[in-house]
Amino acid sequence: MTARKRVLVAMSGGVDSSVTAYLLKRQGYDCVGATMLLHDGPAADGLDTGACGSTRDADDAASVARALGFEHHVLDLRATFERCVVDKFVRTYEAGRTPNPCCDCNRHLKFGALLDHARELGCDFVATGHYAQVAPPARPGAAWRLVKGADAAKEQSYVLYALTQQHLAHVLLPLGPLAKDRDVRRIAREQGFVSAEKPDSQGICFVPGNDFASFIERRHGRPLPEGNIVDTHGAVLGHHRGALRYTIGQRKGLGVAAAHPLYVCGIDIGRNTVTLGSVDDLMADELVADDWVWSAPAAAMEERLRDAKDAGLAVGAKIRYHQPDQAARLSFADSDTGASGGVRVRFEIPQRGIAPGQAVVVYDGDTVLGGGTVRDVR
Repeated sequence: MTARKRVLVAMSGGVDSSVTAYLLKRQGYDCVGATMLLHDGPAADGLDTGACGSTRDADDAASVARALGFEHHVLDLRATFERCVVDKFVRTYEAGRTPNPCCDCNRHLKFGALLDHARELGCDFVATGHYAQVAPPARPGAAWRLVKGADAAKEQSYVLYALTQQHLAHVLLPLGPLAKDRDVRRIAREQGFVSAEKPDSQGICFVPGNDFASFIERRHGRPLPEGNIVDTHGAVLGHHRGALRYTIGQRKGLGVAAAHPLYVCGIDIGRNTVTLGSVDDLMADELVADDWVWSAPAAAMEERLRDAKDAGLAVGAKIRYHQPDQAARLSFADSDTGASGGVRVRFEIPQRGIAPGQAVVVYDGDTVLGGGTVRDVR
């Protein structure tokens, strides 16, 4: 590298971001650390002290930054997090859909507000500890590519699908080629980082105990309304203490005794009912997604979909974080409006428990093409 490039390192206080900073420093980058303060932590909501985005994170991150010899900032992004992540999380559940707050946080905080702050500090890049890879253009005029991480157990490209070509030119993901246990924790131990044995964060960082229904009840200051649990024909099977306590595909904790396995296959907020059915009732081979974002060059992708017409473009698709790619065909839901009218994903094999509100991400091999939010399941 002929000139030192300045990079803002997103430091969560965990082992991944600590090793990210170490690797970039060793590669000759001029590093600046930044920890996003996203919520008030245990004092406000009983969150674990290690919850992502808490004040404890900032202390651990500052310790690593001092050890590596670069400055560290704490960015108060609580208002942005509340507006872009928490409010949307609550609204989505209240609409009977299943949100994906990590995707929203990456889109609006890590590669939105944090990237804006990096520019203010004169940084060329933002770096995070995600297990995914950014492949630069192979030749002038070619595209940047978001590629799956090498560690299949930790691979995180699914939650980064909203990184566009403009983002990818300014993002560094040094952990992408590494394995978490074999490489990253070993480096952290060798460097004596306080985060070396810190456990991975689990669940939703701003929801204590991952109990999102109780979180929403506290937020509104009232219990969720009770209602009926019904079968696919409308017959009452039991009663619930709030439809938001259930998710599509759920099998355990239904509060209904039956001679055969039952699953949540529908949530109707208007009628305040939860519908249970068999595993066959969970199967669907088509979805429509909106709020679509192309990670690959948008104009080229839309042209490919127009050329493919109703037959669709062959892709791999994921409707869950660690799901293997599923063979599918990608097309416009409305051929007259392009991606703004929604994108249709037709699976070769029916998929179980597709949940409106969740992310669907499509791939060409290991390369992310784009993704959106499931609107309808058919």
